[in-house]
Amino acid sequence: MIAFAAPGDNARPTPVWAAFILLWTFWLIANVATAPVVFLIMTPSLLEGETAGPQTMGLVIILTLYLMFSVFAACALIWVKVYERRGFASAGLIWRGAVGRYGRGLFWGAAFALGLILVGGLVAVLLPGPLNETVPDFSFEILLRPSTVLFFAVLTFGLLLQSMAEEIICRGWLLSSIAMHHGRVIGLVVSALFFGSLHIHFLFFGNIAAGLVALASVIFMGFMLGLYALSERSIAGAAGMHGAFNTLVFGFALAAILSTGQASGPLEGINAAYELSTQPKSLSAEGFVQGGLALLVSLFLWRRLRGKTNAQEVVSNTARSSLP
Repeated sequence: MIAFAAPGDNARPTPVWAAFILLWTFWLIANVATAPVVFLIMTPSLLEGETAGPQTMGLVIILTLYLMFSVFAACALIWVKVYERRGFASAGLIWRGAVGRYGRGLFWGAAFALGLILVGGLVAVLLPGPLNETVPDFSFEILLRPSTVLFFAVLTFGLLLQSMAEEIICRGWLLSSIAMHHGRVIGLVVSALFFGSLHIHFLFFGNIAAGLVALASVIFMGFMLGLYALSERSIAGAAGMHGAFNTLVFGFALAAILSTGQASGPLEGINAAYELSTQPKSLSAEGFVQGGLALLVSLFLWRRLRGKTNAQEVVSNTARSSLP
């Protein structure tokens, strides 16, 4: 079954078991390609016999967003072209109307992120729990510094690039390849599960229950993004939605860390924000709310996609019946 555009007569899908192995092979290749630059960044600390500090690790995170994810996506695109022998349009990379779709995706991703922040905050206030009697002092002076503004711009572009890379891999390559042989439903489910596997590190730090909730919410997000990509017949909108969500949630966490004095600068703060975003220490309302909202949006997108499919079938049947 076609997910986006016709793959061509000579196209060959990748088996599901091989796709999983390839996913992690591409991830390994991307990390190996990034390793020499990371080593150069960490060399001064290593020569002094010290562990890398927060600022050095913050620089490594920025580098990973740009270099590692670019190589990761390039591996998937090369595989689509060389082994699967199909055009990029069949993987959802459709240029016509891409800017408009990406813009709509940015809007919906921002709306989803803001909704998550607002609803999660409201639920956290309403649910009983230990009260924090110390209210942190806020200072927005550090956020208004030119160096901080420039850093947020660099971070935003990196997060948009990282999100685009994950969409190329999970919705572009995996979903479309699996759908060719097993249908769109299997492609949706498997690509969402594979997307979740890329975030398996949630289970290795802190509270295992919190990690499971966070991992489940990521899988639900993957299902939602897959449905959005199918309904748009392009991954551009899903990339925009994914990018806006990551940028706002991560940027909100970094801004909170900087404005409350938990870090002296953006590079140090991004390391703390990364740990906060990827290493859940305890169960929180946000994980449940994120998964619940993703399921609600998925239900809406599923109904929308079915409506489009039924309408296309009616048009196709009408056209065939009118032929002499």
